[in-house]
Amino acid sequence: MSLGSGDIIRLNVGGQSFGTQLDTLLFDRHSLLYQWFDAKPNNPPLPVDRNGAYFIDRDPHCFGIVLNYLRLRTAGQVWEACLPKDPDRLALLTQEADYFRLPALRDQAVALLQSCTERADVGYVNEVLIKSISCPMGFKKLDDSVLSDHYDDAD
Repeated sequence: MSLGSGDIIRLNVGGQSFGTQLDTLLFDRHSLLYQWFDAKPNNPPLPVDRNGAYFIDRDPHCFGIVLNYLRLRTAGQVWEACLPKDPDRLALLTQEADYFRLPALRDQAVALLQSCTERADVGYVNEVLIKSISCPMGFKKLDDSVLSDHYDDAD
């Protein structure tokens, strides 16, 4: 079967089903999704599940956000509202956006995450991220005094 720009693509991401148009997956020419579905639109380098959906072994909740980001960008709409407000979800989203090579999504998630940690109400997120070898690019370390003040208040 030959895929065309308006064709529906079925995806199985981490066990959850998604459907979208091929154009949505091809929105960002630098993304991993573009690489997968443009390079070989009739045979992407992905396994296929028993229902014929392309399988992507990633977090399905974050992929839903990635897909909404692509849909909103494709439609020329405001996409920032699709980002989660929870710092833990934002931290995970930065990793997924990096994986899918979506720097605008990653950068916005990092900016929101940074504003959360600067309020020092989620210092643990900062501590986890700065110790991680996969710390999101652009994430700034909090000043140690801010962290110590935060933890001193908790005592």
